[in-house]
Amino acid sequence: MMVEDRIPIIIVSYHNSSDVAACLSALSRLTTDPEFSVFVCENGGSAAFDVLISSLCAPRGPCVRNRPATGVDLPISRFSRVRRLRLRTTGMRVHVAEARENYGYGAAVNAWLRALRTRSTWPGLWVLDPKALPEPYALAELVAVAAIRQKGMVGSRIVCSRKPEIVVTRGSRWGPYLASTRAIGRNEPASVEPNSQRIESWLTAPSRISIYVTRRCLDYIGLMDERYFLYLEDIDWGYRAKKTCGIGYAHNSVVFRGGTPNMSTGCHSEASELSIYLHFRNRVNFVRAHCPSWIAWTALVLTIRSLKCGINISVALRGLLAGIFGETGRPDRLLKFDGPSLATAAGSSLRREAPR
Repeated sequence: MMVEDRIPIIIVSYHNSSDVAACLSALSRLTTDPEFSVFVCENGGSAAFDVLISSLCAPRGPCVRNRPATGVDLPISRFSRVRRLRLRTTGMRVHVAEARENYGYGAAVNAWLRALRTRSTWPGLWVLDPKALPEPYALAELVAVAAIRQKGMVGSRIVCSRKPEIVVTRGSRWGPYLASTRAIGRNEPASVEPNSQRIESWLTAPSRISIYVTRRCLDYIGLMDERYFLYLEDIDWGYRAKKTCGIGYAHNSVVFRGGTPNMSTGCHSEASELSIYLHFRNRVNFVRAHCPSWIAWTALVLTIRSLKCGINISVALRGLLAGIFGETGRPDRLLKFDGPSLATAAGSSLRREAPR
């Protein structure tokens, strides 16, 4: 298969070097049919990029450095640096890029997508969370379900690495009455295969841990909406795909994940102020974009939910008001974006897959 025909796998990192290394180690065990190439965007700046490259190319790391003359030539104007590596065991290409600034989640995915769309022959792409640990046939099953069931976007069965017998989620369902999402199939036995058509009827979006999108669907629905910065851009993307191209569930595409699921309000003890702020703001933005008649109800529900945020109630209400007044993008003027707090929020964004 030509390099241009390989399925791109996109991973967004923010000081997640150990997670990305573990993810790539899992990818090195994927079946080589279909073939793939990996594209990582490091959002954490120059130092984080250097740490990531060192971690991936360490003696026991999953990658080795590629020869400078090999690889895919792509327009990379949104990146400061790109390093071309290879998976140590399979030789599959790995491209690691340093973002020029912290783009947030959706814009980081899009930075690679804009470059990859200049290559017109790949059939679909796979967006993976850095904490994802796919089983060897995970990608092949996603591709098969997309083709057989004619679905434009397909998700995996996500299970916890500490309790592999229990389902974490089969995907996300938006609930307008509570202005939140819930994880479909959470805590169900992983060995029991559900009715796929029923799961697909409930789905609003695949789990952001594993999202496969066909090229045809991407061309139809477009890129992720960058206005969210963090949180709900995956739900927005899935919502658009379901209305136009269909969403599928691949039960035999198994992806493990670690970490502790977040709580539905975004106000659990580990949540940063940025996380809480964006959880509230972006719910309003999602409702305005897709079901504007629910805005007043959403504002009421989120006001009540903000009372559960304890000492962070003011942060929740600020996020709610920002959403009501139409704020989008990175909220630089309202919150301090120092390194530790932003790293906490970004990590939280990439860990969440419980009901939200």
